[in-house]
Amino acid sequence: MSYQAKTDWTYDTPVTEDNINRWEQGILDAHLALENLKPRLAHAETRIKALEDALTNDFRDNRFVITLNSLEGLRVSEGWFDERNGRLVVR
Repeated sequence: MSYQAKTDWTYDTPVTEDNINRWEQGILDAHLALENLKPRLAHAETRIKALEDALTNDFRDNRFVITLNSLEGLRVSEGWFDERNGRLVVR
């Protein structure tokens, strides 16, 4: 049974056993749904990490310092040369 929210409460509305049982069932349903999502989320996180590693070959975790005397013959497929700071920015 899906949770049915009661949205017509007033100051003097009595709280009944049925209302409390409905709340408790809604809380239980929410916890069960979260438990079912945890393995799917962990699997998705693992796949995302594997894709990131494959795409970047852990490039983001490496820092290279290269002195370029000339940009002649240099081809950057993604990034740009930051002329002001004299650096090659690779994305």
